[in-house]
Amino acid sequence: MNFTTGVPFEQQQQNLEDFPHLKAWFNRIQSRPAVIRAYEKGKAYASGKKMTDEAKKILLGQSAKTLEN
Repeated sequence: MNFTTGVPFEQQQQNLEDFPHLKAWFNRIQSRPAVIRAYEKGKAYASGKKMTDEAKKILLGQSAKTLEN
């Protein structure tokens, strides 16, 4: 995992409470000054487009529960 793929964890139907070490890492990275600055600069480039339900099923269908089986 890298930080940018983890950012939309809620949209990916993930619960960081299931992954305490990942949650701690994510919070440390997110609070870094360079990351905060990058997100501020990136707002000008955000598309704001919503993902379709079909795209969500294909791209975001995994969770801690589905990986257990």
